[in-house]
Amino acid sequence: LKLQTQMPKTATKGQPAKRAAAAKKGPKTPPQKRKRSSSSTDGAGTSKTSKASKVAKSDRDMFESYGRLDIHKVMIEDFPRTDAYRRAIVAGRAKHFKGKAVLDVGCGLGILSMLAARDGEARIVYAVEACKETAARAERIVAENGLSDRVHVIHGVMEQVKLPEKVDVVISEWMGYFLVHESMLESVLQARDRWLKPAGCMYPSRAQLFLCPGNFQKQLDEGAGFWRGDVYGFDFACLVEEAEAEVRAQPMASGTFTADQLTQGVAPVMVADLDLGTCTKAMVRNIRSAYSFVLPKRKKAAETVHGMALWFDVLFPASKVKLQTGPHHPPTHWGQTLALMDDPFDLEPGEDLSGTMRLKSNKDNHRFYDVSFS
Repeated sequence: LKLQTQMPKTATKGQPAKRAAAAKKGPKTPPQKRKRSSSSTDGAGTSKTSKASKVAKSDRDMFESYGRLDIHKVMIEDFPRTDAYRRAIVAGRAKHFKGKAVLDVGCGLGILSMLAARDGEARIVYAVEACKETAARAERIVAENGLSDRVHVIHGVMEQVKLPEKVDVVISEWMGYFLVHESMLESVLQARDRWLKPAGCMYPSRAQLFLCPGNFQKQLDEGAGFWRGDVYGFDFACLVEEAEAEVRAQPMASGTFTADQLTQGVAPVMVADLDLGTCTKAMVRNIRSAYSFVLPKRKKAAETVHGMALWFDVLFPASKVKLQTGPHHPPTHWGQTLALMDDPFDLEPGEDLSGTMRLKSNKDNHRFYDVSFS
């Protein structure tokens, strides 16, 4: 997945003892990520499909990528992810789900739809999926689990689907790397505006993005350290600098990042807090937030900073259930997104690393984001 990114390159001292991040432009490409988006069609029957309609190539390519079962396996076997939704549905059963109509945006293989029907006791679940192969599989799975009378799989693009009624709940697992990558949230917001009853609710109902500087030497070594060693008796060390530059050029979804790699003595900053009942597409397409991290003077040594780590939490209505993807919590398939600077620097005790983070939808492909720190 292509991504344009601007990252802090150097730190310059200001007044008083302040580091301001300078920025550089460059194309970045994080590893391919999961995420289906919603779909195109009519009606409520099981696995109905509309006539072919105009769908942007970027959207079509993403939908088709979710025809692979391995992507769905990664998502469903992610226990913190899937169980958070299950617990939220159980907690909201009496108030939000029992006897109600539910819309699942980007249902994948139908796991959330079936949980809403079985554990939430929903009257009907409209399970919308854009990928034809995945929608067909979901239909078979729903039938084999005896839920076809209450879970109706609809193949189509959410923006074009017509439902037979308004719904009480819109549920979706729409989150991408650093929360908004792949822009599935836009489909969820449109579903909310078109199909959610005035008193209806969103699952999840709130999403928060966090930022913290850190030491990413471990990930640099994972990506480039091979060239430092003995390569079948040959010396390839001349490639280390080039290999590290390739690693830095890519915001990475790291599954090996740990909490002790965060800059010690500073607290993560919340750089986005989205109320999913009221936020708009325009808000999601251009997220901007100031940040400031001050290393306490009591610290006896400087902290090396390689860049910024990003992760997110989502919260569910009327319950204490949270899905948390930060390094202090059980690992998820999202990991944390690491955005590396060209040149690491030492943050001294008493110094302030401050600037502005911006996530802006890419003008050529709204599924991608331009990420900048300045």
